[in-house]
Amino acid sequence: MWIDACRPKTLVAALVPVVMGGLVFWIYGDPLHLGAQRDYLFTFFSCLGFALSAQILSNFSNDLGDSLRGADNQNRVGPKRAVANGLISARAMKIAMVLVITLACLSGWSLGMHHPILFIPGILALILAMGYTLGPLPLAYHGLGDVFVVACFGLQATALTVYALYLEVGRTVVCAMPWTPAIIAGLGVGLLANNILIANNTRDMETDAASAKKTLVVRNGRTFAKIHYSFNLFVGILCLNTVFGPLPLVILPLAFWQMAGFWKAQAAAEFIPFLARAAVLMLLTAILCVTATCLGLIPVKF
Repeated sequence: MWIDACRPKTLVAALVPVVMGGLVFWIYGDPLHLGAQRDYLFTFFSCLGFALSAQILSNFSNDLGDSLRGADNQNRVGPKRAVANGLISARAMKIAMVLVITLACLSGWSLGMHHPILFIPGILALILAMGYTLGPLPLAYHGLGDVFVVACFGLQATALTVYALYLEVGRTVVCAMPWTPAIIAGLGVGLLANNILIANNTRDMETDAASAKKTLVVRNGRTFAKIHYSFNLFVGILCLNTVFGPLPLVILPLAFWQMAGFWKAQAAAEFIPFLARAAVLMLLTAILCVTATCLGLIPVKF
């Protein structure tokens, strides 16, 4: 039940931006790869551990917050949520959240001690992860969930990984901070990650509306959600194409297939598969970007 509460499908949204950040720095920040392998690996895995912890924290707080506010109830379509269905007590979930915060701090502590400025975005990320459905101004209940995903699990996670590599590797070699490709790649990743949330919110539109969870889908309807989903697909892929060259465009047939299916879906249950499909597309796109980097198929230079 704890594994289900972690929502494994969503962990792709934490893994991919860190991988993209590593690729961006490898290509544009230290193109001669002068940084010691130890510097790269230490920084990469510190960022990865922190990002995964922040995603799990967000999932745990979402499970708890939606239970407390009534968004997860017997009318909800989709996987059972742990707290709402009595599988995990609210107290146990709060303890788990503290443990995950501790794990996040341990993952980033050494890197943060080397570069204290990294503590600022790190702490902010944890606060926002908890504030998604908890606190006096829960983001998801005020239509800010999509902004949160694009900003935190796209722009911030990707650019912060690049910046952390720049700070750490830059202690031993001269390298550049490639802000432009970091931001473009982060935006692309964030838009693709946002489709996981859009699929979730489109499925839950009726129950969210009944519990005053005013997501963008609740505010604007399912037709808007379908337009938003399609926009994210193609603009996200285009952003990654700009940074990593033509190979990410190989994913376009799958993107068209997903878009067609999302437009065809009507009932809440019909949107359930699109959470996993959005995660798979995001992962496959990342694999194409890794492949393009390994093969040296990066024609664009910023």
